[in-house]
This record gives sequence, C-alpha cells and structure tokens, in this order.
Amino acid sequence: MDEKHHLRQFLLFVFALLIPCFGLWTIASGPLALPAVGLVNIMLGNWFPDVVSALYAQGPEGLLLTEFGELNGAPVSPALSEYQLGFTLDTRILSYSIPFYSALHFATQKKGYLAGYLQGLLLLYILLVFGLLCLCMKELMIVLGPLFLEQQDVFVPPASVIALLYQLNVLIVPTLAPAAIWAWQSRESPLAAALMGKFPAH
Repeated sequence: MDEKHHLRQFLLFVFALLIPCFGLWTIASGPLALPAVGLVNIMLGNWFPDVVSALYAQGPEGLLLTEFGELNGAPVSPALSEYQLGFTLDTRILSYSIPFYSALHFATQKKGYLAGYLQGLLLLYILLVFGLLCLCMKELMIVLGPLFLEQQDVFVPPASVIALLYQLNVLIVPTLAPAAIWAWQSRESPLAAALMGKFPAH
C-alpha cells in the first residue's frame, strides 16, 4: 500500500473520529476537569496561602476565590467588602487537546491501542494541570497586580514569565502537544513507514 493511500485513509479516519471524540469531550469535560481543579487547588493553596482561598469546580469551569474582597473596583480586605473576590476559568481551552489526540491516535493503524493511549492521556493531563496553574496565575496577576506579584517570602515568577507561560499553554500546547505525542507513538506505524519511504535516509 503506497504512502498516498495510507495518508488518505488516515485523514478520512481522523475527520470521521473528530465529531464523536469532541462530542464525548463536550459531555465529559466537567468530570474531566475535576481532578485537575483539585490538584491545582492544593498547589495554589500551598504556594500562595495569603492570596488564594480556593479553586472550585463548576462543571467544566473553575471558580478561583481569593483572600480579598472588592471595593470601588479595587481589591481590599474581606472585612471592607460585602463579597469575596473571585473569577471563573474555562478549562475547555486547555482540555480540547484530549479529543484531538484521541482522533489522531485511533485513526492510526497500529498493533496496540489501549496502552499507548493511556500513556498519551497521562502526558496530556500533566500538561493540562500545568496549564491550569498558569491560567490561574495569569488571572491573579491581572486582577490583584502587586498584591500577587510582590508577596513577601514567596517566590512569584515575573509578570513576563507568567504571561509567556499563559500564552504557550493556551495557544500552543493544546494543539502541538497531542500532535507531538501522536507522532512519537506512531513512528513505527504503516503510515509513518509509508511517509518515511517517500524521504529515504541518506
């Protein structure tokens, strides 16, 4: 079977799988985010105990509550405010890497599917947790400003680093990581063999 046939078959399978994979992800995005939200809640609570109150899961969204209130648009002590300052985070901007990877993985002809798929999911989930952590830090930086960035006796990454990590984890990682993991896991597949045959080693 030549490389054109392998590639055409792969692309057809990918397009056929994208709809059900993203459909299942839409239904399961809430439970999928729950462990990540729990892990990041623990991480933020231990890292920034004077700033972060808690991170709660609300379906596919996270509710990040701070240790501050708000008065006239500025963060203040909770005693001076009628409510706790918080904001919502959409975890789906990070977790769409999972249905994308699923479509790529199961569209590729290979000997075994389950073990490699679980390994890929684990890697993507680690990236999801890290991405959610970066998303929370970006929101804290924007909303709290110096109250977050200039904490005493607490290491806080510079604003430029937080902004860069946020952009990488929201704009690049959810798309690039699944493709990179799939390419590595599929390096010995018939599709890879056919494509490599088109570019023989010298």
